[in-house]
Amino acid sequence: MFLTLYNQAMPSITNPWRIFAKAIAIFLIFEFAFYTRYPNLQWLNVYNTPALKRQRFPISTSAPEDVALDMDNLDAMFASHMVSEPKAPNEYRVLVLGDSAVWGIGLTPEQTLPGQMDALGLACGSKNVHVYNLSFPRSSATKDLMILDKAMNYQPDEIVWLITWYTLISKTRANHPLIGYNPDEYYKLAHRFDFLPKNYKSPSLVTQITDQNRTLFRILRYQFYSLVNIATGLDQIPGPPEELPAQLSNDPTFEGMKPPTLNIADVSLDQVRDFYQIAGNVPVILVNEPTQVLTNVPNSNIYYSVYYPRWVYDQYRQYVSKAAAENHWNYLDLWNIFPSSYYSDTPLHLMPQGETELAKMIAPYVVQGCP
Repeated sequence: MFLTLYNQAMPSITNPWRIFAKAIAIFLIFEFAFYTRYPNLQWLNVYNTPALKRQRFPISTSAPEDVALDMDNLDAMFASHMVSEPKAPNEYRVLVLGDSAVWGIGLTPEQTLPGQMDALGLACGSKNVHVYNLSFPRSSATKDLMILDKAMNYQPDEIVWLITWYTLISKTRANHPLIGYNPDEYYKLAHRFDFLPKNYKSPSLVTQITDQNRTLFRILRYQFYSLVNIATGLDQIPGPPEELPAQLSNDPTFEGMKPPTLNIADVSLDQVRDFYQIAGNVPVILVNEPTQVLTNVPNSNIYYSVYYPRWVYDQYRQYVSKAAAENHWNYLDLWNIFPSSYYSDTPLHLMPQGETELAKMIAPYVVQGCP
């Protein structure tokens, strides 16, 4: 009897590990249910107000001050962009895709190529042409395919796609932050167009949970950072200029490729065809964007700039030009239209004067695409 009373009086021993495991399980169940219903925190989109919509996708250019703009989730990116606003009945909507040169590193939204094209006041019949900057830094055809696939939901009337050799180089097919942060979209698109790498491994459950938590955190952080945009009126904090070699190399090797012949299999022309297929009946203007051409400097007979050896860039242009003719693409090769003094910190980034002239060059072709 004494033992019975003693046992009743003794408190039960709590296993902290069991409580911890239960807490984790409950949290994961709750998070899964929450993420399934609100995968990108749509209910918390402070950018629903038109006045807060961004003219270009967010990127961090001066970390850690603006690290909150390091946002790569496609849904969150589009939800905060002006293109997500309803299309007006008298609007002719033109989307411009490309890399950091088109996004406008170091430029205000109005100074960029899309901004200057929009300021031209173009008309398509009785409709007003509005140009949207859907570019995102780092060249990659896969990245542009992912953006275009989402952008088709916003009723484009015409698309301008600026490319360069880095856009179509084979290594960028599966190497871009948007791919890592949007694995489902990438996987579906790659299967749809059959460009999934043979050695691609689907993310494990642990990786998916980790990525999910990281995405939710980054979206929350991005939403709160809107207060900084409101206070400053800026969508970009200018960062330090890109550091480039002081002189041109005498080694013609490019990304492991050696002269004299560029293998056509190393040029992602299939992804250009995929781009046109996603666009469907929407007209596309394909532009080989301007690049710096240096002359009268050591090794300028080997390199056009610190980026491109002459042999590989010339053959890239030949392959794209031939494919454009065979596929009837509306193609503009504007690679050498500007003197080297028009470029800022890289061989692809134009200063505002260059963007103004480039906008005026492309504008007539946009109007020609009107129905």
